[in-house]
Amino acid sequence: MATFEAQVEGLTSLSIDGSSAPTQTELTQFLTDGASEVINAMPRQLKLFCATEDTFTSTAVGSEAETLESSSLLSVTRSDGTIEQPCRKIPANLRGRASDSADMIAATTTDPVYYIYNGKVNALPASGSCKYLEVNNPAVAYGDSAVSNFPDEYEYLIPLYASVKSLQNAMASKAGNSDITTALTAINAEIDETLTIADSAATEIGLANAEADKATAEVTLANAEVDKMAAEVALANAEADKATTEVGLSNAEADKATAEVALSNTEVDKMAAEVILANAEVDLANAEVDKMAAEIALTNSTLDAALTSVGSSVDTATAAIATAAGRVNTAVALANTQFDSAVTANTAEDVELASSHVQAGQGFISEAQASVSEAQTYMSEVSARINQVNGEVQIAQGYIGTATGYGNTAQGFSATAQGYISTANGYAAVAKGFGGTAAGFAQTADKYAQTASGYMNTAQGYIATANGYGNVAQGFLGTANGYMSAAQGYVATANAYLQQIQTKIGIAQGYSNEVQSRLSVITTEYTWQEKQQAKLQVDYDKGIQILAKG
Repeated sequence: MATFEAQVEGLTSLSIDGSSAPTQTELTQFLTDGASEVINAMPRQLKLFCATEDTFTSTAVGSEAETLESSSLLSVTRSDGTIEQPCRKIPANLRGRASDSADMIAATTTDPVYYIYNGKVNALPASGSCKYLEVNNPAVAYGDSAVSNFPDEYEYLIPLYASVKSLQNAMASKAGNSDITTALTAINAEIDETLTIADSAATEIGLANAEADKATAEVTLANAEVDKMAAEVALANAEADKATTEVGLSNAEADKATAEVALSNTEVDKMAAEVILANAEVDLANAEVDKMAAEIALTNSTLDAALTSVGSSVDTATAAIATAAGRVNTAVALANTQFDSAVTANTAEDVELASSHVQAGQGFISEAQASVSEAQTYMSEVSARINQVNGEVQIAQGYIGTATGYGNTAQGFSATAQGYISTANGYAAVAKGFGGTAAGFAQTADKYAQTASGYMNTAQGYIATANGYGNVAQGFLGTANGYMSAAQGYVATANAYLQQIQTKIGIAQGYSNEVQSRLSVITTEYTWQEKQQAKLQVDYDKGIQILAKG
């Protein structure tokens, strides 16, 4: 027959040796325990197969000496000298009465008793030869293939019991798998290091938070300054709005002034047109004056001959006429110059200057007319003085008449020019009116602009104050940036620690994966062993039930 070890290995698929789970020593213990449990479950008639006979000599009460090996005592006999008398069992507390011959329950040689006291068996009366059947639990080794003093039909229950216990031992041993324990220890080591690094990271983060708190305080101060700055800017905006209103009013007045200037320019253009017409008339007058001068020159040459005969008085008159003619020429030349200047001034839109040149030109024309009149006077005097040379004088008078015609024509042209100039002066006066109105509007616009400038100066003051607050805020923000830079340094260090933590966690995860892999295998084995243990337990329980029925 196969050894109990081989039977257990066959039932459990375990390989059992001196260092396995269970070990061979543990298997021996399981087999021995199984034998004891099976025997304990046996009915009395089956326990007889497992009992052994021992002998002792009964003693007086208090001197008990036979120590029992088990609690299963099947029977006790005492020899009366002829036969083995069966002993009846009594409670140990009646042993004194049983030893008193006068007591009604006293033991006799033919009616002996036994009791168990303090783990020892004794019979009464004392000094008798006694035998007893005791079920002694056998020691069953893993290498045995049978159990002495044990019913063969129930021997299979012993390896079944040992198989159940062996599977339980194997399942329990998986909790202490050395590879898993090593991996778990490594995980713990990595996690412990991670916790240490995490403490360092937390320290750095705490320092970063402290710097961030300082930065926050600085930013709060900066915000307060910014609020002040915003208040000043609001005041500046209010002043700027007032200035904008004033500028709008100033622009409105300037637009009115522009409109008046446009009207003035229209009048100036009309005046320029009249001056051009006057210039044309003056040019015609100049032409007539030139013709007049030519006739006078002829008169002078004719009268020169007459003067020779009239003497010094005629010479004097002639000289006066020549002087008057020179004045006429000079006045006409000056008038031409003034009218040319008036045209230039009008082109430049200087109405007042053009008007002054026209008036000056008129003055020179008047002087020329006066000189002509003066010359005519001298000529009349000469005519009176030189009747004797009437023929020559009549010729000279013809010339003078022609010159006078030319002078009259020139005066007509001059009068026409004067009309044009008067009209131009009217236009100039209207233009000056528009210019005055424009100047009034311009002055009002200037007042509005000055008021706007005042508001803007006030706004500049507010802005300067706001800039001061802004500079203070910048200072606080600069300090805050310094704190934040320090905080970033701490955060960078914390990040380095966190990267180390990630590395450690990665290593721990590797060990964890190894544990999971091994646990997966162990779990599979454990599950099978658990199921197999349950099946064997059922078989064992059925066997015990059958055994108990005897």
